[in-house]
Formats: sequence, structure tokens, C-alpha cells
Amino acid sequence: MLIKIEDDVTVNGKFGASTRYGKITDISIATKTGDPAGELGTQISEYDTELNYPGSISYVTENGDQYWAYFSQIQGDI
Repeated sequence: MLIKIEDDVTVNGKFGASTRYGKITDISIATKTGDPAGELGTQISEYDTELNYPGSISYVTENGDQYWAYFSQIQGDI
């Protein structure tokens, strides 16, 4: 699945939290072991999840709350 900044996203909550909906604001790819969220990695504008790199997105909900999620939490064909 190709994701891009500004795409609408559905995210499965961690540890039983409810599903959230929002718009992608950032995409980070891990470039070092031990950095599964890609915090120390590269910021990109689009990513094909079929490449299976570790990383994360940041997103904002309709009411302005900001969150982040691992690629594996994105609902879709991952």
C-alpha cells in the first residue's frame, strides 16, 4: 500500500485502544537497528509499505489531536 503525507489513515490502537482516524503529517523510515519507529532515520513524503522497512507515521485527527503509529498499526493491505 502506498501512503503519502496528507493521506487519510485508519490506525489500530495499541494495547486495546480504539481505532483512530486522521491525516498523515510525517513518515519516518528507520535507518539503524534499534530504531523501529525511525525517529533517528529519514523523513520521506511517500512510502510503499510492501518494502517492509521499519518506521512510523505521525498523524492528526479531525479534532486536532496528534499521534504517531508504527507502519504495522495502519489498517489496510499491509
